[in-house]
Amino acid sequence: MRETGTQELQVVALIGRANVGKSTLFNRLLRTRRALVEDRPGITRDRIAAAARIEGRDVLLVDTGGLDPEAEQGIPAAVRAQVEQVLEDAAVILFVVDVRDGLLPLDREIADLLRRAGRQVIVVANKSESPKQDDEASEFHALGFDAVIPTSAEHRRGMVDLEITIAERLPEREEPVERDLGVPRFAIIGRPNVGKSSLLNRLLGEERNIVADEPGTTRDSTDQEIQVGDRRLILIDTAGIRRQAKRSRSVERGSALMSVRSLERGDLALLVIDAGEGITDQDLKLARLCLDRGRPVVLLLNKWDRVAETRRAREIERQIDRRLGFVPDPVILRVSAKTGSGVSKILPQALDLMTELEITVPTAELNKALEEAVDSYAPPMRGRRRPHFFYATQTSSHPMTILVFMNDPQLLADNYRKYLASFFRRKFGVRSAPLRLRLRARARRGEESGSAPESRRPKR
Repeated sequence: MRETGTQELQVVALIGRANVGKSTLFNRLLRTRRALVEDRPGITRDRIAAAARIEGRDVLLVDTGGLDPEAEQGIPAAVRAQVEQVLEDAAVILFVVDVRDGLLPLDREIADLLRRAGRQVIVVANKSESPKQDDEASEFHALGFDAVIPTSAEHRRGMVDLEITIAERLPEREEPVERDLGVPRFAIIGRPNVGKSSLLNRLLGEERNIVADEPGTTRDSTDQEIQVGDRRLILIDTAGIRRQAKRSRSVERGSALMSVRSLERGDLALLVIDAGEGITDQDLKLARLCLDRGRPVVLLLNKWDRVAETRRAREIERQIDRRLGFVPDPVILRVSAKTGSGVSKILPQALDLMTELEITVPTAELNKALEEAVDSYAPPMRGRRRPHFFYATQTSSHPMTILVFMNDPQLLADNYRKYLASFFRRKFGVRSAPLRLRLRARARRGEESGSAPESRRPKR
């Protein structure tokens, strides 16, 4: 049996020198504040990819690091590696330049790189805050691209024109790809050189992927089919990125981008962590990325043979509790791709987790749980008003999503919302996966027709 799957989001990537306003533009297109913005070069630190909706089209917006002209002559090798990886995936490139600085030699070098990539390129002449500066933006036509859009991301100028131009240059929607129902897809993700390919080879029982000590040997994401008992599944090996210079930040950014792309095609993430190095900031970002994308995650502490029965092992256990506490009831396996220790448990555990998460809770049972939660801890009043819940229903299993109807969602404090999500998670055994709680306003009985039966309304 087959189903029509959703197609991958097309990538719209922001590329340009440092401090031309890419992160501000990224936030403006997302209509939120996802990236850290500060008026000094190279400040981008956190989220580099997020789903956005532009003129009715869903895209994956990618914010690359600023290209640093002082690192070496021309484009730094490490950042070039990151940009080249982005160019392979991007449908549209937003080449961000600074009108106030004018056309600089580094802008011309970047333009040459983009022309060779053969992608749709829109020159975003940013920091254009007046019609006079719009006229100054015309010098960027010398770069050889037909679309030059003056904008001021900080002041929202030109954003409508930019979004229309992006939509016009996105390829036509392809027919969704058919995929087998019931065939789970597990994405193997992690920082470069944590042993992803070695682990894949061990799982497959043969040397299908090249393995070397150099970080980022794998260049392309590959899918491998495997049989576990009577279950068939697909392993997605996330590509690495070559480290051509000592610029670890660009390596990590490329890793995160490729993890996003793999997660889009996967149902569950196998997050590989180097036990010898402990839990790094990038490991935390990738774990959050899994939950943000609605994917359950199995944490694989690889190279455990190096730390087993040492003081370092106890330190890592404390790091897991302290730093990975946001992963709910995590599934953690201590493995070694080199010796094979613990590897045989990975796929059965992941399949068991997928089965657990197929849960569909009857509405009556869900409302009984909601009533128990309210009886245990009533929602606090806001001003003179108290939140009242009418009923709840499950709307999705991937991830588990619960829609709760109430009098006014704005009355509910964030900590109580977290309490409800945590209560449902414990009640229904949701492990190592996100649970999404949606709130919707609804009138009381008698004020709106078709409201839920009284028996479904937890009271307080």
